[in-house]
Amino acid sequence: MRFNELIYLSRRRLNAFFPERSPTSIPSWNVEVDLQVATVGLGPGTPLTPTDAELRRLRDVQQHLEREASHFHAPHLKTGEWIYFDLEMGWGTSHEDSDLPDLDDVLLFCGSLAGDRTGGPATVDLMLCGSTEHLLEKAATAGRLGSGSRWLHGLIHKINDSDGMGVTGIPDELTQRALSAPRANRPERIARDVFRITQKHHSPLQRARVQGLARVDLNLPNGEWTSRLITATPLYVQYASRKPMRWITRLRLHRDLCRRYGRPWWRWRPQGPGVCPAHPDLIG
Repeated sequence: MRFNELIYLSRRRLNAFFPERSPTSIPSWNVEVDLQVATVGLGPGTPLTPTDAELRRLRDVQQHLEREASHFHAPHLKTGEWIYFDLEMGWGTSHEDSDLPDLDDVLLFCGSLAGDRTGGPATVDLMLCGSTEHLLEKAATAGRLGSGSRWLHGLIHKINDSDGMGVTGIPDELTQRALSAPRANRPERIARDVFRITQKHHSPLQRARVQGLARVDLNLPNGEWTSRLITATPLYVQYASRKPMRWITRLRLHRDLCRRYGRPWWRWRPQGPGVCPAHPDLIG
């Protein structure tokens, strides 16, 4: 896969995969809003465009994670697992309610995949949450996160800070004990509300088919009136490539589908003329 159209790259998370290297200095950054366009200014020591060395390291990590990552709509995902995504998403920068409008410090990507494409009974929503520090191009603001969203805002920053220190464990906020603690605004409700708001308020010019790798934060099951929602922290997001996926990725996706439908992998064939129902771009 070529990384020449990156929208987002977490250098902190990338560096966490190489603990033997000396820690790099964290760049200073600020956010400015001009005509509802949030731009991120990195310090002079950190180029906005990833270097060739960073792209090589990203390619090494991507090839490693391909062996263990699942599609984001795979059943029974757990917090901390890596997922691969390739779907149409909209995105925009945002800020906590108590912050000023020109202090967008988080970036959200939101998209959905209908049940007839996931192989399941219902739509699966995906929300990627990251810091504007890792944004590689200008992005229009989607406004504030919404009332009572402090938990999610704080989680995004804590994960980003942990990545910078090379700490890759699951945050305490995402443990079962912490998630089940009584509170006025439940984490699952906050996540669903922020997803809904971002879906409605991101710039229509910021919507495209994107792909990348991310680590699962929450896997919220669908309800009577709600879709299943996966929230995750991305390593990278890029405009989707039309280049076919590597054969090992196609084989893994085929294996996952066979397990899901209880079919022997050597007998099962996707519905339609060589098209996988869970991933139309995957040729059997």
